[in-house]
Amino acid sequence: QPYHGPTPLQIPGAQVVQTRELQAMLAGPGSPILIDVLSEQGHATLPGAVWLSGAGRGANFLDPVQSALTQLLGQITAGDKVRTIVFFCAGPQCWLSYNAALRAVAAGYGKVYWYRGGIEAWTAAGLPSARTAGRR
Repeated sequence: QPYHGPTPLQIPGAQVVQTRELQAMLAGPGSPILIDVLSEQGHATLPGAVWLSGAGRGANFLDPVQSALTQLLGQITAGDKVRTIVFFCAGPQCWLSYNAALRAVAAGYGKVYWYRGGIEAWTAAGLPSARTAGRR
């Protein structure tokens, strides 16, 4: 904590993805799993995203959040640790998606992306949004 403030431009063990790159990934074969980790219920999100509130919170990679996220990622990916996963939250001032992406890397996932611009960049580009649905 706090989870709101300027975030880095890079992330160890994962890759930063920009809006246009993410659009191309979503349009191509093997579309990535989008994971929204923003806390507020009923917010605008990217179409098709899985909402995992709280996935970016916690203290370290040995805490209950890590254990729960590892289990949920196993379910979402059907155990495929090379499946492409993209984490995002509100925007570049939100640490939750950065933290969640690091947690996925620590859990052994090899194709982890962090959409730093998040929902703010997506909507600023005029792209369609949806309301949060899915896991909480």
